[in-house]
Amino acid sequence: MEYPIIEALKKYKTHFNANQFISLNPNSDFGNLNLVWSQIVIRIECVNMQIVDLYEKFYEQKKRVEMGFYMSNLDDSYLDIMITEQIFYWLRKTADEIISLISICSDYQRTGKYPKKINVSSIGEFIKLKTPFNNTIEKYRNLLQQLNETSNAYKHSFINPQIVAYKGSEYPVVFAYNLHFNDRANQPKFINLDFRVFLNNYNEFLFDVKNHISESYSI
Repeated sequence: MEYPIIEALKKYKTHFNANQFISLNPNSDFGNLNLVWSQIVIRIECVNMQIVDLYEKFYEQKKRVEMGFYMSNLDDSYLDIMITEQIFYWLRKTADEIISLISICSDYQRTGKYPKKINVSSIGEFIKLKTPFNNTIEKYRNLLQQLNETSNAYKHSFINPQIVAYKGSEYPVVFAYNLHFNDRANQPKFINLDFRVFLNNYNEFLFDVKNHISESYSI
């Protein structure tokens, strides 16, 4: 089985070595930036473990159902949802850190000093910007909006548990149910994403981001 793992930063289950390392400022006003990058790479390795786990469980359950053994029980459904939610949390955190890293590095490159405050430190802040931020990030605005909205639904939307009965039939699907600010005056939004497509797009995002950071901010 081929899993949609994320290998833009390093091959899955290979050692973290000089090929994946980007030499950044170890003495910035925000600390050692190499530790920030290293944590991003290692975190994606952990995310890949969760992706493999999710896909193995999904196809194991699918095979048993096709053989007529049993239907997936509620525990199985919740487990899939919990793993999916964890994956989105870590992908969201990674994207927030990448945006923050690019923000402080570009400010330093432009002014010769680090800002007192990170000017753009999250997907949410990036989406709200009225002026261009970064061409590489801008290229993936739609992907980041999907990630932001889905992770917000998992974290904040009170009605999101209503999706427990939804499950992909042929392949893993991401479902979420978002009620903005939990205000019934807002229109609820049902979210469904092909997990493989989303992860492949996120892998492209990381590939371009790594090249951009390496070419623009490495020392």
